[in-house]
Amino acid sequence: MPPRAHSSFSKAVHACAAMAGVSLLLASPPGAAQAGPLGMASDDRNNRLSVFDARLDVITASLDAGPGMALGDCVVSRDERLGVMSGSSAEITFVELDRHASPAAHSGTRLPISNLGVDMALSPDEAFLVLAGGGALQQPLSVVATASRAEVSTSSLFVDNTSVEFCGNGTLLVTTINGPAFDHQVDNALYDARLDARGRISLGGHRLSSGAQPNNSTCAPGSLSGVLLDRAGGVTSFMLPGLEPVQYVDTGPSAALAAAFSSDGKRLYVRTAKAVQAYHFNPLTGAMRYAWAQDAPDTPTYFGMEQIALHPDGDKLYVDGGGSMWVLDAQTGRHAGAIGHGGGTTGICFASTAQPAQEQLAQQEPQHLAP
Repeated sequence: MPPRAHSSFSKAVHACAAMAGVSLLLASPPGAAQAGPLGMASDDRNNRLSVFDARLDVITASLDAGPGMALGDCVVSRDERLGVMSGSSAEITFVELDRHASPAAHSGTRLPISNLGVDMALSPDEAFLVLAGGGALQQPLSVVATASRAEVSTSSLFVDNTSVEFCGNGTLLVTTINGPAFDHQVDNALYDARLDARGRISLGGHRLSSGAQPNNSTCAPGSLSGVLLDRAGGVTSFMLPGLEPVQYVDTGPSAALAAAFSSDGKRLYVRTAKAVQAYHFNPLTGAMRYAWAQDAPDTPTYFGMEQIALHPDGDKLYVDGGGSMWVLDAQTGRHAGAIGHGGGTTGICFASTAQPAQEQLAQQEPQHLAP
């Protein structure tokens, strides 16, 4: 794989981690010269973070996650040199990744934050991480500057924050159950927000609700549309800007936990508590149409955690498979393998990739995108 340019995020964290003597050393699997993308997956059952080669689908290294109530979300920098994981323990862990070192595992560099740190989102420019407390009351959003590895601001816009997610255009999606005031009138809504250059969060003035408890959200490539997932087993598509609702589909009866889009936005994959479902999706209009479903072992219901991931090439899906992490064919949903890193797969992540430009999507013929 050709080398990628280092972002400011990975340069700074790589330097800090190196000075601290902290790293996660990765085994080089056979054929390492053609090694595939690096993925990370949290194993909540065994309290470990695994790093895997997504071409061979083998574990290359693992890390003891330390104490925490539920091992959670993860992100990987674009150049695959740094990873970050959350653990519901009021701290996050920066992990240096090195493909060429001998296999070993070390503790990561931990940073205390102002909430439990269940869900995590990396800004498109990789300058900031925003973390949510996974629905815990009276815990503000935490904003961490990746270059300095310091919490630079907190935001108490809502009584609780169940999830956070960035769109490619910088829009920050935030879900809440109670809303801005704990007055026993549930809100159950998605809001749009923005992050300024100093890491301060402000609301965008729009709200969307399916009526049920929101569990997660995600944006389609191009930032023209997205989906809200709820715990009643529903997915609501919407348009941006404005969070205008478009279509509701019933994925139930189990909760809709997390979703992933294909790189062109034409396919949407949803992990529910009991299945994986695929939909044809129109990123220009937000229209959805059922494609296939695959039963999967029951997986725990966590707010915001990315419990499904799509291979950067778009051909494989990764989900919790009970005693292992399942690999599914993204076109058919058929079982295509498994990675035996333990049970209880929660957060799964790959390096972020550039979102297609809004102008590029707008130039496409609508009939070519229509579900």
